[in-house]
Amino acid sequence: LLQKIKVINLRYAIMLIHHNPILRSNLGAQMPKMDAAVGVVSKTSSYRSVFPRQTQHLRTTSPCRAEPQEKRDGYKPPSISDPNGQVRLRSEVEAPWRAVRFTIFGFSAVSAGIGLLVNLPQLIGALGGAKNAFGVEEIGTNIGINAAVVAVCVFLLSRDLKARDKQMARLGREEALAACQVQLANGKRKSLAALRGFARIVVCAGTNAQVAAAMEAAAPYKDELIRRGVLVVPAPVFEPPSSPTGEPLPPPGPEDLRWRAMPLQMDRWKEWFEKQLSVSDKAVPDKGLYLSLRKDGRVRSSGMGGPPWALLAAQLPPEEGVFKGFLDGMDGRV
Repeated sequence: LLQKIKVINLRYAIMLIHHNPILRSNLGAQMPKMDAAVGVVSKTSSYRSVFPRQTQHLRTTSPCRAEPQEKRDGYKPPSISDPNGQVRLRSEVEAPWRAVRFTIFGFSAVSAGIGLLVNLPQLIGALGGAKNAFGVEEIGTNIGINAAVVAVCVFLLSRDLKARDKQMARLGREEALAACQVQLANGKRKSLAALRGFARIVVCAGTNAQVAAAMEAAAPYKDELIRRGVLVVPAPVFEPPSSPTGEPLPPPGPEDLRWRAMPLQMDRWKEWFEKQLSVSDKAVPDKGLYLSLRKDGRVRSSGMGGPPWALLAAQLPPEEGVFKGFLDGMDGRV
């Protein structure tokens, strides 16, 4: 096999010499001897005649074609169409050190537990009067320390797990809300997720009369709220179909492009609010509900009745001026 490899390599070298006029002229009379040593290789021989199998492989395989990344290593980039992946990604961003704490608490609890298992036979031997046994006081101290470490680590780990579950539930609700769609005044249809980073969404939910009352209360603060990037979505999701409480709001006009958007697919909006009502025991839709989102899509505040327009106009930073961009994240505590 090695001899065949040597012959093939030599043939390939001779082929390259044949196709290189400078090398061919320098070797001159040595070329016939080299041909006779390994067989006849004509000047018209090609790479395909020397390496037919390799040439066929190169001809059928495109060097510029690459397999998708998810086929190569199983990684699937997160997208808004995959709520679970998006929730996990946002959870890691909000709490980047949680995985480190899990590792530290877990290994510490396991280490102390192993030490505790070792201490128990030592204690039995000391109580039984075994030769060369440790003192009972020393073993008792070690058992107390290991038991305390296990208890503390388990407590911290369980508290972190509860916080993670609570955070994942909140992020899941936020991602479900982000899938709801609105129609802007220019006719474009966007999901709330597509408006992240561009607007602070305030949703007014209730009946037609409650939504109209909330919009009327916001009229004195309209200019200030627009300067602060507030986009209002009046959603009459609790309007009884049999007995209307009032006329629905007209579609937003061109002057409302940065002020008001019309909700689409009202069933999805209603389903989302009904799920929130099932979670909270205090919230009732009798007086209407409101929901205020930060620019990053997180829920800033929520409650019954109409939104606190005066507080929003006073607390939210303006979109223009000296502090434009610098205070985008200063939307208040979640």
